[in-house]
Amino acid sequence: MNIRQIEAFRAIMRSGSASRAAETMGITQPAVSRLIAELEKAVGFPLFDRVRGRLEPTEQCRLFYADVERTFVGLEVLKHTASQIRERGPGIVRVANMPGIGLPVVARAVTEFRLLHPDVVVSSQLMSTADVWTALGTGQVDIGVAPKETDLSGVEYRHFSGDAAMCAMSPRHRLATKEVITPADLDNVEYIAHTPAARMRRAMAELMERDGYKFNVVAETPMCMTLLSMISSGVGVGLVNPMSVEGLGNVDVVLRPFKPTLPLNFFLGYRVDTRPSRYVLSMAQCLLDARPTGETQSSGEQPALGVPRQAIA
Repeated sequence: MNIRQIEAFRAIMRSGSASRAAETMGITQPAVSRLIAELEKAVGFPLFDRVRGRLEPTEQCRLFYADVERTFVGLEVLKHTASQIRERGPGIVRVANMPGIGLPVVARAVTEFRLLHPDVVVSSQLMSTADVWTALGTGQVDIGVAPKETDLSGVEYRHFSGDAAMCAMSPRHRLATKEVITPADLDNVEYIAHTPAARMRRAMAELMERDGYKFNVVAETPMCMTLLSMISSGVGVGLVNPMSVEGLGNVDVVLRPFKPTLPLNFFLGYRVDTRPSRYVLSMAQCLLDARPTGETQSSGEQPALGVPRQAIA
């Protein structure tokens, strides 16, 4: 098995045919077919069924391809890192966060960091919870902020926020007159949800089912801003992190406490299996400092992640 065979295999899986794979690789179709035949011999099982002139992936093929893609993600990370070092030098900090922490929090953190390190570039990306931790685990980013699903080996976690979910709705919605929202209030009410993989979506579904109420999801989105925009237009109601509403002045929503309490614990993580740079530690502290005052006070964390502030400024 060699890298050229794997490249041919990946090109077929991504393009859908040997001819298009050949065009992508800049070689002939017979050359692609020969590489695939050699790869099948090396792995010891058929990768494709030949059906009416088309290549149909086998079940073994799909399992094999999943690991091939993970391998190539690592290679793409190396290429991207090399490109960034070549263009900007080592002075870059890469942050990924789930949108629920609120855009102003990140903006405040970047502003503070730039005052401390004017020559360092900050790369900030919005991702789903799963993608945040995948990116951190594979080295695509230096810092991640999102709810924690599992503990990643070699990652240091800091509690970032722990607000309770609140029910967002248009001021004109009939539930806006209530002081507290309960599952009974949401029975068969049009609900705007996060995607099925989101922890809050799963918690709500279980809660409504347990109490015998209909969970009437009419729309779903992974992005808090989209969810709040839908709610603002009167489509329905939804549970949100109150931090996510900060700075969205043009979104006309009101928030009401939801009972029983559904805590939203977000964590900041960065890798410690390789020594984090002073820039990474500084950016992590800027993010922690940028939280709303109540969160900063309640977290009880030591300043500068246990490192004197002047040592990382």
